[in-house]
Amino acid sequence: MSSTASRVRQTYRSLGRLVNRLPEPKASSSSSVCPEESWKQLRTAFREPLRADESVEDRIKKADQRLSFLRMITPKSLKDHSSGRWVYKNGKRLESSAPVRDKNGRVVSNWDGKNLDPDNVKQHNYQLKRMGFRNNAHAKGVF
Repeated sequence: MSSTASRVRQTYRSLGRLVNRLPEPKASSSSSVCPEESWKQLRTAFREPLRADESVEDRIKKADQRLSFLRMITPKSLKDHSSGRWVYKNGKRLESSAPVRDKNGRVVSNWDGKNLDPDNVKQHNYQLKRMGFRNNAHAKGVF
């Protein structure tokens, strides 16, 4: 029973997340279902009692079908802006998708010719290993 209950909760949560991501209907489009109606349908479908000829597995199958349909029609969620590139200037955080430039038009970066970006160094070493450049002992000879 606990595995069935957890599966029901998991399906309900998945449907709830998709309903939250449904776009608001446009005024010209009457075919779109607003999220409030979808939430109402979701709650009533999960709370109504089982009929005599219906089992919990049948109800879960119907919910999975609805879930797969909602996955097709629901747009992907937008990325949250909690991660990414942050630049602080004069103690204030500047957020932009374009690189931040100083007054001379040069890109502001923490990494220049004096210090190397650790992520770039790690990627470079990984690519060297992947391409077969283990070391240069074959070129140096026996010295």
